Amino acid sequence: MRRTTILLAATALGLTPAIAMAEGKMPQMDFSNPLTGAQVVWMAVIMVVLYFVLARWALPRIGGVIENRHNRIATDLETARRAKAEAEHAVRELNLAIQNARESSQGAIAEAVNAAKERARAQTAALNDRLSAQIASAEAEIDSARRTAVGALAPIARDVASSLLQRLIGEAVEPGRIEQAVSALSTQG
Repeated sequence: MRRTTILLAATALGLTPAIAMAEGKMPQMDFSNPLTGAQVVWMAVIMVVLYFVLARWALPRIGGVIENRHNRIATDLETARRAKAEAEHAVRELNLAIQNARESSQGAIAEAVNAAKERARAQTAALNDRLSAQIASAEAEIDSARRTAVGALAPIARDVASSLLQRLIGEAVEPGRIEQAVSALSTQG
């Protein structure tokens, strides 16, 4: 069927100049000239040979190349689809691993912060206890020093009070009364 169609088309093309000449439309195709007829015949022969060469040799090769190209494209597309699916799966796994790592690192950070806070609380409590003990010791030392100072001041206070009273009133005051007054003042202060 295909060959018949092509042969009919070639024949029609070969006869077109003759038809045009008969109608008087193409004077350059004068078939009364013997060379014009031979040229048309050789053109038809060359066209038929060219058709058979193309149909038997070139076109099957071109068709094979096109088929191979089509198959390769289909294979490459399938490979690309598989690679894309694998990449998406890998991305999902990576995101899951990143999320798990974040959660575990957040847990580790929270644990470290809590441990640091607990250590700080323990250190603060120990420091507070030590400072409280030092303060109590210092207060005891101060109280002892004050008592010692007050005790050391009592004889001086007696002497000063006796001297002052003697100068103020002009006579000596009984030492027992001065001792009683100094003792009363030292217990109040």
